[in-house]
Amino acid sequence: MSSVFDSIRSYFYVPAYREDLVAAAFDNDADAVVFDLEHLTPDDQKDAGRALVARVVATEQPKPVLVRVNGYPTGWYEQDLDAVVGPGLTALRIPKSESASEVRAIARALDARRAAAGITRVIPLQVMIETAVGVTAVDELAVATHLVESIGLGEGDLKADLGTATDEGLAFSRARLVVAARAAGLPGPVQVTFNPAGSHDELRRSTELGRSLGYSSRTLLDPAHVALVNSVYA
Repeated sequence: MSSVFDSIRSYFYVPAYREDLVAAAFDNDADAVVFDLEHLTPDDQKDAGRALVARVVATEQPKPVLVRVNGYPTGWYEQDLDAVVGPGLTALRIPKSESASEVRAIARALDARRAAAGITRVIPLQVMIETAVGVTAVDELAVATHLVESIGLGEGDLKADLGTATDEGLAFSRARLVVAARAAGLPGPVQVTFNPAGSHDELRRSTELGRSLGYSSRTLLDPAHVALVNSVYA
């Protein structure tokens, strides 16, 4: 089954509450844009972020648009969905996923709003794994619902959870996601966001490692890093 995720090599993260950055979100060569209502948007700016993203998704955009909503346990994802389900929304990114039942609950809420908005195409989910519990549950998460079309690894929180900061400490988790994605018939997972303060040499080494493991794309915070990631994941 083909998916919009098949052709995406790079995702560009944008804090949803920053009007200046939202306005410039498409002014780069990333294959897709992710407006972040979770970690990059402070709690007291969530409503502002929802309003800005609602304007973007009100119309179709020149490239795929994802929104990283707040996770199920926060209870905020319902408000996020009320704001961001529109003609310009390509997919939803779900953070810190640990439970297939919670992913299904978000899928049902998304589908209800999609139908109410008169959108006939499917709006798929990209499920992000960021904890040890998520890694152990990844087989179930990858097939939690037909709307799951992609999975990805968030290593920042995972490193803290595992108590490691090395490639060796993350090797099992990285490989585990690749196996789960392939077994579920999904594209290679999304690689962890690269530190914008890192060098191009570090970015190349890290991205080439991801490609060699079976990952198929990467999320970035610096538009200057897009060309390199696109070339590695070409």
